[in-house]
Amino acid sequence: MTVEIMLVLAVVVAALVLFATQWLPVDITALLVLLVLMVIPFVGQASWLQDRGIDLPSAFPTVAEGLSGLSNPATVTVLAMFMLSAGVQASGLIHVVANRLAPLIGSSELRLVVVIGVVVGLLSGFINNTAAVAVAMPMVIDLTRRLGLRASRILMPLSFFAQLGGMLTLIGTSTSILASSLLREEQAFGRDLRMFEFSALGALGLGVGLLYFVTVGRLLLPSRDEGAGAEDGEQTFLVELMVPGDSDLVGQTLAEAEFEARAGVDVVRLSRDAAPARSGAPAAGQDAGRADRDPDEVTVEAGDVLLVRATPIQVMDLADSETVQVVSDLVSRRRITPDDDSTLVRVLLKDRRWFNGRAARDVDLAGRVGGRLVGVEMARPRADRLAEERLHVGEIVLVQVPTRSLERLRRRPEIILLDEFDNDFGTRQMWIAGSVLAGVVGVAALTPLPIVVSALVGVVVMVLTGVLRKEDMYPSVSWDVIFLLAGMIPLGIALTKSGAADGAASLLSDAASGWHPLVVLLALYLATTILTELVSNNATVVIAIPVAVALADSLGIDVLAVALVVIFAASTSFLSPIGYQTNTMVFGTGLYRFTDFAKVGAPLNILLMGLTCVAVWWWLLT
Repeated sequence: MTVEIMLVLAVVVAALVLFATQWLPVDITALLVLLVLMVIPFVGQASWLQDRGIDLPSAFPTVAEGLSGLSNPATVTVLAMFMLSAGVQASGLIHVVANRLAPLIGSSELRLVVVIGVVVGLLSGFINNTAAVAVAMPMVIDLTRRLGLRASRILMPLSFFAQLGGMLTLIGTSTSILASSLLREEQAFGRDLRMFEFSALGALGLGVGLLYFVTVGRLLLPSRDEGAGAEDGEQTFLVELMVPGDSDLVGQTLAEAEFEARAGVDVVRLSRDAAPARSGAPAAGQDAGRADRDPDEVTVEAGDVLLVRATPIQVMDLADSETVQVVSDLVSRRRITPDDDSTLVRVLLKDRRWFNGRAARDVDLAGRVGGRLVGVEMARPRADRLAEERLHVGEIVLVQVPTRSLERLRRRPEIILLDEFDNDFGTRQMWIAGSVLAGVVGVAALTPLPIVVSALVGVVVMVLTGVLRKEDMYPSVSWDVIFLLAGMIPLGIALTKSGAADGAASLLSDAASGWHPLVVLLALYLATTILTELVSNNATVVIAIPVAVALADSLGIDVLAVALVVIFAASTSFLSPIGYQTNTMVFGTGLYRFTDFAKVGAPLNILLMGLTCVAVWWWLLT
C-alpha cells in the first residue's frame, strides 16, 4: 500500500470517526475534510518527499478540484430543490391536501398510514424527501390530533415512506443526485443517471414498505401518549365560533357532525344565548343537565358559541367556512372574513398601563392598534367568555389587522408584533407552485436540459410570481446538507486519484471472485447499510460509489447494478435515528426511544435488501 493511499484512507477513517461520534457538526467535519485534502498537496511539494518517490499532488485534489463541490451540479440541484420545496409549502398546497385528506381518513389508523404512505411517498419523489418530511410532519401531527390517534404510530412510518418515495426519481434525495454526479466522473459509466432510470425499483420499494406497515410493521410500532408530540412548537389560541342559522351543524351533535375532525380543532366549551354553560345553571333554551355533559353530545342550535383551540392557519380556514363564523371584537361579536387586505398577527402584550388584568372587552384593541382581537393564547380558559378574559403583560393574543396597518402596528409601544400569518392561500399560488414543480421534473425528464438548470429556472419563476418570497429563499435551505455535499465530493476525487478505490475493489474482488453476482450485490448492500448508520448517507455514497464501480469493473458486473445497490442501501436507512435525516427529525418529537428504530426498521431493511438485490440482479445481470 502506497503512502498516498494510506493518507487518503487516514482521512476517510478520521472523517468516519467524526461523523459517527458527532464531536463536530457534520457540515464542519465535511469542510475540515475539504481543507485537509487541499492542504496535503502543498505539503507534498517538499523535496524530501519527492526524493522518496512520494507524489502527493497527483493523488489529491487540486484547489480547483477541492472547491468543485461548491459548484457541482449535485450541490446546486439540492439547493434549488430546498427552495422549490419551500415554495410548494408557502403556496398552501400541502395545507389544502391535509384538509382534503381528513374526511377520507375518518378515524382509521390503518387508513391514515396508507394515505400518508401514498401521499408522502409520491411527494418525496418530486421534492427532496427531507423537505417533504418537514412539510408533512405538522400535517400528520394535526391529523392525529384531529382523529384521536397516536402520533407515535404514524411519524416513524412517515420517515420511512419519505425515504422509500425518494427513490422514485433522481431528485427525490440528495444521495441520488450526488451519486449521479460521481458516476458521471467515472470512466466506466461516464454519464448522469436519468430522471426515472430506477423508478420501477423505487416503486417496488415503496410498495413493499406500504405492505410492511399494513401487516407486520403495525405490530412493532410503539404506542405512546398521543399528546406527547402534538405540540411540536405549533401555537394554538382559544377562539370563539358562532353557529349561524344555515349551518349544517344545527340539529346535530358535534360528534355526529365530526366537527373536530373536519375542522382540526379541539372544542373546549359550547355556550348558548351568549351565556356560558355552568353546572347547575343552564342557560335559557338549553336542555337541563347539558352543561355537565360532553359538548359533543349536545344538539347544536343556531346562535350557539363554540370555544375552540385552533392554530392561526385553522382560524383562517374557519373564517372561510359556511359551517361556523369566527367571532372577533368580543363586544360586538362581529365575524372575521377571509380578506386579501387583512392578515392575522401574533402580538405580545407589553404595556402595563393597558394590560394589567383589564378584561378583553375593555381593552379596545381596535381603537388602540387598529386590529380586532380574535384569540388568546392560554392553556385553559379562566373566564366564561373570551370577552371576560383578563389580559396581562407577557401574554400573546391573535389579532386581525388590515395589511396597510402592519407598519403602524410594528411601531406601537403597547405591543410587540411577533409573527404574521399570510391569509393568501389562493388557488393561483397553488397552481403556480404545482405547475412549476411539474415543469422542473418534466423538462429534466423529456429534454436534454439538465435538472440543475430546470430547477434553478423553477426557483426564479416562483420568486417572480410571488409564490416564494425572496426573504424566504435562503432560510429554506438546509445549509448543513449543502456544505456536507461540497466537502465530501472532493473526498470521492481523492479516493479515485490515489488508487484507494481501485485497491479496495481489488481486495473485494479477490474475496468475491467465486461468488455469484447476487451474493456480491447482497454483500455490497449490507456493507453500505452498516456504513450509512455510522456516517451520513451522502458521505457513504462518496466512499462507496468509487469502490463499487472499481469492483464491478474487476468482476465484469454492470456498473449500474452496483451503483443502484449502493444508492438504495444508503438512501433507505431504518436502523437508528441517526442513520438518515428524516429519522432524526421524527426522533426529535420525543415520541421514540433510540431502539424503536431498530425494532421496527431491521425487518424492513432485511426485506428491502433481499428484494432490491434480487430485482437488480434479475433486471441487469441476467
